[in-house]
Amino acid sequence: MAMFSKNADDIQGDVEAQIAALRKEISKISASLSDLSGERFDEVKRMATKQAKYAAATARENPVATIAIIAGAAVLVGLLARR
Repeated sequence: MAMFSKNADDIQGDVEAQIAALRKEISKISASLSDLSGERFDEVKRMATKQAKYAAATARENPVATIAIIAGAAVLVGLLARR
């Protein structure tokens, strides 16, 4: 019986050590994912800013076309809202 108890204690110690190792790995993975998501957010923000600047420049260069596009979009939204 004492031998069984010792084996159970050894197994419990091994399991606890494995759980501690897994927690460390999960922590490392979580930190890596956090870094990646931060980098991805910055990249998306840069691209959105670039596209917004491009759209503003295009609108300044072609004011008549911009007004026509906005009017067309407003008409479409109005038609869709009536339904």
